[in-house]
Amino acid sequence: MSDPRLAFDIGARLSLVGEANAAPSVHNIQPARYRFSEDGAIAVLEDRRRRLPVADPGGADNWRSLGAAAEGMVMALSSRGIASNVVWTEADTAEPLRVVARVTAAGDATPDKLRSFVPRRFTWRGAFAQRDGAALNGLDKLRDAGDLKLVEERHAIADLAKAYDAANLALMRDTAYRLELRSWMRLSRLNANWSRDGLNAQAMALSGLEAFGADVVLGKRAFPMFDRMGIAGPLTGEAARVRSAAAIGLFHRPVGEHEFDTGRRFYRLWLEITAAGLTLCPMSVLADAPDSARRLKAQFGLDDSRKLVNVFRIGCMPARAKAPRRARLPAHKLLV
Repeated sequence: MSDPRLAFDIGARLSLVGEANAAPSVHNIQPARYRFSEDGAIAVLEDRRRRLPVADPGGADNWRSLGAAAEGMVMALSSRGIASNVVWTEADTAEPLRVVARVTAAGDATPDKLRSFVPRRFTWRGAFAQRDGAALNGLDKLRDAGDLKLVEERHAIADLAKAYDAANLALMRDTAYRLELRSWMRLSRLNANWSRDGLNAQAMALSGLEAFGADVVLGKRAFPMFDRMGIAGPLTGEAARVRSAAAIGLFHRPVGEHEFDTGRRFYRLWLEITAAGLTLCPMSVLADAPDSARRLKAQFGLDDSRKLVNVFRIGCMPARAKAPRRARLPAHKLLV
């Protein structure tokens, strides 16, 4: 029997999927699609053509991205007075689209308290403002999060900045990884996907000249040449931006938790950080590299029952800086 609470017209469906798709996804690939069924369920599907076979061969990042999108749908439904249940499935298929979760109505709800921060959430890849009372007040609001370890000592942040640049350079030396990343970078406004997906120069806090330089440096033949010259590291490094952070956050979850559920919590934590008046930038490579993850867990007291999901640099955006415009696919492209 169909559930009348999920019987939305096309306008409402477009609004819902547009809001759900405001969720973060790895490299902003936006793999989630949505199908409204006659039985009253909303299916969340993965577009298998939007994967990162080099950077994410096991699919963990994609699962987290899909979980975040499902959580976005849950929050969007709550704003319409509808509580919902989400059940994920790992059923596989050879088709380009596969169902990964079903969202069903579960009674009445009040709007989720984090929903109002969805439009305010963004990645800030530039340098942060000086650590001040506003930053400290924001960090205080996050101290009760049981899955976020805050690192605030300046020497520890400086060490993490060095570790991040070293790990990032090691990844960039992998040609396949570098070219896959470059394929999702939108370094010119002339790129047809500048405002649709991927990582555009504005979102990466790159000037026009810096974006042009990045396009050259990351090239298949140019990067090894710059690396041999000893300047690839300085050209791709972000240590100064990392050191400007008010804190580094280590996001950790139970080892046995499915990555889909981890992605749901990841989105909510990011919104909690936004609600605290702070912005962040993921430094995912520190969690993705097994040796780095083990070292950080040992250094900061995370035992074997926890997995290190991501590492963020956290702070306040400079007063005169402008938030980058969000690049998203049109809502009608998300309905299947």
